[in-house]
Amino acid sequence: MEKNDSLEEENRKIRRLKMMVNLGLSLLSQERLSRREAEQIVESIRRSALRMFPGKGTTWEIVYAPRFHRVIEERWGRVSREEI
Repeated sequence: MEKNDSLEEENRKIRRLKMMVNLGLSLLSQERLSRREAEQIVESIRRSALRMFPGKGTTWEIVYAPRFHRVIEERWGRVSREEI
């Protein structure tokens, strides 16, 4: 029974993360935001994801970060080295 509860909890966290990511991508695509505001939204989602899944920073960087970077670059353009 404990294994089922653990699996259900994991699935609940995965659904929550998917919802946060989808909402974040929609906000970045559709709302009037500055680049800074967009980056703050992404950082907030990243922190929440890492609280839910500690030690999965690499997974975030491989799976989710590129999706957010792509939307930000499409909307606000690339960041030059001088801006970094």
